[in-house]
Amino acid sequence: MKNLSVTARAYILGVIVTGLGLIGWMAAELDWANPWLYLLTALGAAAQTLKVEGPNDKTNYSIAWFVYGFAFITHGTAAAAFVIVISHLAEWIWHKYPWFIQGFNIGNHVIAVYLAGLLFETASPGARALDLNGALGIVAASLAFVFANHFLVGLVVKLARRQSFAESGVFQFLTLFLDFSVFSMGAATALIWFYNPFASALNILPLYLLYNALRVPALRRRLQEAQQ
Repeated sequence: MKNLSVTARAYILGVIVTGLGLIGWMAAELDWANPWLYLLTALGAAAQTLKVEGPNDKTNYSIAWFVYGFAFITHGTAAAAFVIVISHLAEWIWHKYPWFIQGFNIGNHVIAVYLAGLLFETASPGARALDLNGALGIVAASLAFVFANHFLVGLVVKLARRQSFAESGVFQFLTLFLDFSVFSMGAATALIWFYNPFASALNILPLYLLYNALRVPALRRRLQEAQQ
């Protein structure tokens, strides 16, 4: 942290404080007696520790975004934020990142899911159904979550390492598409869950293939490096 510029430190602390504020505000909306909240949190925590290397050694993907999308639709923005926070705390304990890095990651994801919640309610107020409004709401929320997350990450990389968005690769199509697919797949599975929980399992089975697909950017980078 001390090696970062004043601007970078201020930005990182700003994201952390904003995330903490949103967490405190949304905590009042949680149904603490709901056992599903804790089950989803456990699943998210396990998935968050299964990191997949991204297009460079400083980025990664996680199938935990599937759990976040599912929690977002089934239990709302506050529940998704809770799952995100606990999952990242578990990852923090497992991987032992510096406090400001994981603090930023938590704040970043909480801000992103909060913005996704705002857009979801705007695009499809109250929609939790397999109809056009529900589909548009999922697309809007998924796009908001992905782009907000990547923008916040890209900005910290720009301030801390002097890398442009193009150099950091945060807005590469494949990177955005993979994250969008994981989150929206979880959200779509949640809609199916409302109608038939057993049928939703059909959407969970492809997670193994999706998890392997997340390895593509790293494998492509290694192949390019080997050819040089």
